[in-house]
Amino acid sequence: MTAMLKPGDAGWMLLVGAATLVANGTPLNNPISLQDTVEALTYNVLQFGVPAVLLLRLADTLVDARRLPAWLAYPAVVAATVIGGVWLIAPALYPLLGKAEWWTRANDYALASTTVVWHALGVGVYAQLRFSRRAQARLQALQDAAALRERQLAATQLLALQARVDPALLSDRLAAIDTELAQAPQRGQARLAALIELLRALQPHVQAQLSTLGREVAALRAYARLVSADGQHTERLHLASLADPPDWPLAPMVLLPLVRPLLDDGATLWSLSLHAGDGVAELRLRALGPDLAQTRLAAGHVPLHELAQRLHAVHGQGASLVLLIEDMPVFKLTWPLPT
Repeated sequence: MTAMLKPGDAGWMLLVGAATLVANGTPLNNPISLQDTVEALTYNVLQFGVPAVLLLRLADTLVDARRLPAWLAYPAVVAATVIGGVWLIAPALYPLLGKAEWWTRANDYALASTTVVWHALGVGVYAQLRFSRRAQARLQALQDAAALRERQLAATQLLALQARVDPALLSDRLAAIDTELAQAPQRGQARLAALIELLRALQPHVQAQLSTLGREVAALRAYARLVSADGQHTERLHLASLADPPDWPLAPMVLLPLVRPLLDDGATLWSLSLHAGDGVAELRLRALGPDLAQTRLAAGHVPLHELAQRLHAVHGQGASLVLLIEDMPVFKLTWPLPT
């Protein structure tokens, strides 16, 4: 029984006992001394408060375990509390707390008849509120499950979209690589290797339901090499602290489409860094140059609203993608980490 008790139950026992005392009219209709009031309160707490709370916790456990129906468990709490309190607990307390000389068997029946009414009302309200909270919790769980399924579907759709390589990108790059292989074979080979790495990173694992930060950074690094001067370095994108990124879940079709227009601009320099704390990851894409006007112009080519919608579709409203204009433009991409 003690394992079923919750913090604060002692206060509820005192409250039930005091409410029973007041509801039965003892301190209101009968002018009694402070000592008699304390004695009466003690009786009511031990007679009704303690057993009512203990029996309610037992009833909650049995109902939750489907061992008793609610229509039987909670009325049984009222009956057991009143019968046990009046005819079992009270006589056991007489030697300890004393008994009023005028108290008779008729008073026992009168006390039981009024107490059963108040406790029936109280337990009825308690059961109704409890079932209402449980119904709300079930509804919230169903809504959370539906939202999770929607996010998983959005992630799967974005993975499939990411796997469809842009034909224009592929044909243009292959044509440029073909020319480069004839004129500068070493550079052409490096650029071809970057293209292969990009295509490999864009293909999801056969059982993948969501992309990861490591996979998205690999695709981004490969694309930065593909559009670099020598096909080997990422001179226009500094990947600070991302040499070995963690495999945290991350929505596909967000990071590469964010950076690609900036690299395709051909004139601006950017730095990408990772920050994490309090269950939230943040990527900061900061402009390095050449100047504020040029970087702001390049940042304007990013489809920010569309990418933010993709991020929300997969990670919920706890994720965000914003552009801040400080000394230089800064994109901040944040999303919640799995618990």
